[in-house]
Amino acid sequence: MSPALLRIVRLGAFGLVFALAGFWAGQRWLDARQPPPAMAPSASTALVDRLPDIRLPDLDGRPRSLDEWAGRTLLLNFWATWCAPCREEMPLLQRLHEERSERGMAVVGIAVDRLPAVRRYIAESGIAYPQLVGEEDAMAAAEAFGPPFVGLPFTVFVGPGGEVLGLRRGAIDRDELAAIVRALDAYAGGSAGLAETRAALAD
Repeated sequence: MSPALLRIVRLGAFGLVFALAGFWAGQRWLDARQPPPAMAPSASTALVDRLPDIRLPDLDGRPRSLDEWAGRTLLLNFWATWCAPCREEMPLLQRLHEERSERGMAVVGIAVDRLPAVRRYIAESGIAYPQLVGEEDAMAAAEAFGPPFVGLPFTVFVGPGGEVLGLRRGAIDRDELAAIVRALDAYAGGSAGLAETRAALAD
């Protein structure tokens, strides 16, 4: 190849390199000006404001609605017969039921379990507060309150007007229950507002 032709080839190669570099830089500039792709909205994990419309059968298989307890402070306790922490806290809830069921506070169990197993356990344990039962339906009821259902026990606190005030994941001990009841009583009695009560009952 002659020196003149070699220079032409080299110049052509350099030109191609510069052209490709310019194209790459221009593409980067255009990409930078493009808006980022829209992100898919994430599922909400916030606690709902109002008591959802939940209907489940009781121990006799009769459909029941949580609206039956409207006008009362409500503790909804999701549990199962195979859940040891659930069984451990139930005597505390039974005592609360005995002390407060006639004074504006209701405890309702929602068993994420099979009806025969729940009937047998309730008969053997002497637990007397109302029970609603389901398997997938009871789990869906727990998820209807907003936060993801991650395990049992799972207790939700509802005001007399249907306001969802808070929840507690895991078993509740005696001192925790006393503090929860004080916060619920303060709200029901008008000495604490909604925001204050929700802060006090935050999980």
